[in-house]
Amino acid sequence: MRKFLLSSAIVMAMGTASFAGHAAESASLAVTGTITPASCDVSLSTASLNFGTVSASTLTNTFNQISADPVTVSVACDSATAVAVQTVDNRSSSAMTAAEVSDDMGVDMSSAANSLFGLGIDKSNSKVGVLMLGINGATLNGTVNNNLLTSTDKASWTAHTLSATSVSSLVNNGYFALGETADATSPATVTTATYNLTGGVVLKKADKYPSGEQVNIDGNVTFSIVYL
Repeated sequence: MRKFLLSSAIVMAMGTASFAGHAAESASLAVTGTITPASCDVSLSTASLNFGTVSASTLTNTFNQISADPVTVSVACDSATAVAVQTVDNRSSSAMTAAEVSDDMGVDMSSAANSLFGLGIDKSNSKVGVLMLGINGATLNGTVNNNLLTSTDKASWTAHTLSATSVSSLVNNGYFALGETADATSPATVTTATYNLTGGVVLKKADKYPSGEQVNIDGNVTFSIVYL
């Protein structure tokens, strides 16, 4: 009864206020709300790619590539849903351009310009190097799936065939998903999916870094679920 009386009092108060303010001939009622899709989660088998201590004396080449152990990216939804995973480079301000890689390391990486993730800056305010991430295997709803799709805008998707011996690079601040078939042009619905993520850093020659100072490798990438 108390709840009903309180509601009635509010209605009466609103009516009194309406007359006091000279009611208009019409009034609009806004109707709002949110319908949420199925709930999905993304998780990583490890929270970091730790390259440990890299001795400057080992950085003898203009282009020094160091690989990390693979990481599993897992997606789980409470019902079949079309989703993708977004990669956000949290060190994008330190991401080297293909031109900078060419100047500092003497390597043409123009074909991978969209796949260069940042690794922070050193004490001379120079970019430390390049992080690259890729996928070489996946499963969709418990079955092996080699039909990787990548996108920069979620509208158009590029197909890649996954292989254990060939890594498909991820796009900096882009999206990845799986297709039902090799010729799919849009992501499949997912209950569970796993991606075998490979990573590596590319570092400059030792004399490109401040002499006698420690340089921190500082990459950071967020993986997020995007509903399609």
